[in-house]
Amino acid sequence: MNKPNVAFSVLTSRISDGDVTTLRSCLLNKLCSANESDENGQTLLMVAAQHGQVAIVNELLAHGADVNAEDVDNWSALTNAAKCGFKEVLIKLLDHGADIEHRDMGQWTPLMWASYKGHYYVVKILLEHGAVVNVVDKNHCTPLIWAAGRGFLEIVEALLERGAKVYSSDKYGTTPLVWACRKGYTEIVHLLLEAGANVDTAGMFSWTPLLVATKGNYASIVNMLLEHKPNVNAVDMDGCTALSIACKEGYTEIAKALMSSGAYINLQDRNGDTNLIHASKSGHYSIVDALIRKYADIDLAGGDGKTALYWAIEKGYVDIVRLLLSANPNCEVATKDGDTALLKATRNRNAEIVQLLVEKKCRVTAADKKGDTALHIAMRARSKAIVEILLRNPKNSQLLYRPNRAGETPYNIDSNHPKSILSQIFGARRLNTNEDSENRLGYDLYSSALADILSEPSLNMPISVGLYAKWGSGKSFLLKKLENEMKSFAIQWIEPMFEFSRLVYLIILLLSFTIGLIFILCTKKWILGAYVTAGVFILSIIFLGSVIYCNKHYDISWMYQLSLYLANQLNSLRTLLFVIFCSPPAIKSDTETDPVRFIFTEKTKVTSSGTQTSVLHIVTF
Repeated sequence: MNKPNVAFSVLTSRISDGDVTTLRSCLLNKLCSANESDENGQTLLMVAAQHGQVAIVNELLAHGADVNAEDVDNWSALTNAAKCGFKEVLIKLLDHGADIEHRDMGQWTPLMWASYKGHYYVVKILLEHGAVVNVVDKNHCTPLIWAAGRGFLEIVEALLERGAKVYSSDKYGTTPLVWACRKGYTEIVHLLLEAGANVDTAGMFSWTPLLVATKGNYASIVNMLLEHKPNVNAVDMDGCTALSIACKEGYTEIAKALMSSGAYINLQDRNGDTNLIHASKSGHYSIVDALIRKYADIDLAGGDGKTALYWAIEKGYVDIVRLLLSANPNCEVATKDGDTALLKATRNRNAEIVQLLVEKKCRVTAADKKGDTALHIAMRARSKAIVEILLRNPKNSQLLYRPNRAGETPYNIDSNHPKSILSQIFGARRLNTNEDSENRLGYDLYSSALADILSEPSLNMPISVGLYAKWGSGKSFLLKKLENEMKSFAIQWIEPMFEFSRLVYLIILLLSFTIGLIFILCTKKWILGAYVTAGVFILSIIFLGSVIYCNKHYDISWMYQLSLYLANQLNSLRTLLFVIFCSPPAIKSDTETDPVRFIFTEKTKVTSSGTQTSVLHIVTF
């Protein structure tokens, strides 16, 4: 382009004022040409069109200005007039032969610019002059897409009347309906639906009209779409349905509408989270209640092993925890780390939730992968309120002396602290008189209390327990119950249970390779040997995992005996390996507890005192 002269520069600065006289003088005196342009190719006619100066446009056209001249961006005077919305200038340019389908560098026509900017009358004029209504730009967007996405209702109506394709889409597949739903333009959505728009077309990120309307919490649009029977279970790129989004964001009205329209309640997204998990995690009580009433699977865990109950506990939503517990969930579902609902509530030091879980009969004996029970965790956290809740049932007092994998017991953890929790609540602990043992004359309750006292490590041995009662009062039965309670307390040391360890995996691996090698030597087929090796390894893991699971969750006698046998054999092998490789034992911490074993003997001594005869029943350990 040539460098513009001084007159051109002066004129461009005076055009906004509509100074026709100066322009006419320059043109008549040939100080500049009507088609002269600056270094960007912009002509005086383009500048006049930008500012809506009809008189100047007429003067330039009268002096032969090129109505279809382009600048470096391929913009024409008509493009500028359409973008800026000057209908008089637009009409004048069209009357002088301006190209109505002229495209700029982005392939935008004047109609597209007018639709994008919302200039209704400009759009109407262009359509009356025969502008192509379904023209597309380089991103495959149409005037209807821009008008619908920017909320220009009148323009949408005009375009539809001229035959705009309601199912057109951009390069990502996003239709005008998706754009209108995303922005919440209810009237435009209604127009598009009446024109036959497809309610299930998915655009960018797999978004359907229903999904984007739900994301924006546009309940009226959602209800409008539901009347046209869309796929309510369509998912986006994250695997979320419209119901998942509503549950996550707390859009109760939309969630209930979707459930009433047949949305799947228990669908999981890519992370494995269900709608109930989303609602519980975000604390939306009313949605949780609605999902439960629709029979949502309360025990379905997400990809991380966390259930809706676990998430509610983690976030501290007591009201939601209470609501979920009313639906009788499985409180023993564990995460990948072995955490149960009670363990998580204890870690969070939420005594109210712990109380709710204990009342719901959650297993206080449940332990995580480190062997820590709720009592271990509460003792470390120095939470007196939770410890007291856990120990209200005397049978749970046995857990004070139950070691974790590091050999620590709750009792030792507490005793190593300057301010003991047990000393504060000992003797003042309330007994749970509502236990089922009350139906058995309280024997379980009393025997548990006695076992708790007799298991106190600070007592000196031997200890004699004497029961004085009338004949037929059941003292013999109570002593037997006491013996059973103390045996149950000591069983964790006497009878170790089988668990996975590195040694177990190593043994299985060696066994698998050995069997596979035998098959290779016998059949001369390497592939068969590889399959046998993999098969033996996988089946062994499944079998041993089943033994561990059944032993923890079910009372199966032969499974218990098998677990005990495997644990004893493994301990023997471990001891043998320590001896062979001269591996010294690790130094025990102060919180570790030595194994306890109770030995019971019975002696009877009859003495006479006056008219009464007493029988002394001694239990020595």
